[in-house]
Amino acid sequence: MKAGFIAVVGRPNVGKSTLINKLVSEKVAIVSDKAGTTRDNIKGILNFKDNQYIFIDTPGIHKPQHLLGEYMTNIAVKILKDVDIILFLIDASKPIGTGDMFVMDRINENAKKKPKILLVNKVDLISDEQKKEKLKEIEEKLGNFDKIIFASGMYSFGISQLLESLDPYLEEGVKYYPDDMYTDMSTYRIITEIVREKILLKTRDEIPHSVAVEIINVERKEGKKDKFDINIYVERDSQKGIIIGKDGKMLKEIGMEARKEIEELLGEKIYLGLWVKVKDDWRKKKPFLKELGYVEEK
Repeated sequence: MKAGFIAVVGRPNVGKSTLINKLVSEKVAIVSDKAGTTRDNIKGILNFKDNQYIFIDTPGIHKPQHLLGEYMTNIAVKILKDVDIILFLIDASKPIGTGDMFVMDRINENAKKKPKILLVNKVDLISDEQKKEKLKEIEEKLGNFDKIIFASGMYSFGISQLLESLDPYLEEGVKYYPDDMYTDMSTYRIITEIVREKILLKTRDEIPHSVAVEIINVERKEGKKDKFDINIYVERDSQKGIIIGKDGKMLKEIGMEARKEIEELLGEKIYLGLWVKVKDDWRKKKPFLKELGYVEEK
């Protein structure tokens, strides 16, 4: 038995969460096409051929604009020091830009001596000729890696090659989690992330970065459905209006889709109450971020 911790890093929206969900064959991280979807380091655990791969889905590393962004980038950078292997993702369909080079600089600062594997994701969007050009661009702008893999997280292409490349760097004779465990996230945390995902998927660009979700009450009575009351926090009245929608239609749709997925997760029917609250500039307020669990561990 071998095991190891792998930090999955990259700039926002390169497909880190999609890849991890495919790897563990479970929905661990929420996925949308909005940058900044992942806010925590989320572990996805894969047990395969006597090996245990613990993939840590980090928030996209970027230059922060507020306290929440600072928290997201800091925890992603901190994890670089603690893992066994760095798995750096870039988007095959886009030129390597300053965002990718910013991530590479953070890797070199914090994990220079660790094994580094570059996964060129979304390879289904480029031709063989463009692959050759991409390899040259990688060497010029990012430097050398222990291994470069072309893959598609969406279509599971390149997954077996990725696992083979990680294998030599796993630690012998250890196992960190039970075989049936695919994440270390609590059930309540997964529930809030499901609600947040439905909001991201259904609302316009104005909403994603300005929304937080918190379970405020759970009511359990024998013989009755469990009841979850959940607050959705936004920063402005206009955002509240977008989430509620005309005659409450948008909030109802978000609730229905979230409830269905939560019921699948729990294996039972539930009541789900959603309430939208305005908290001005909550992403800049440390006490409120602490209340939501967005606080760095010392």
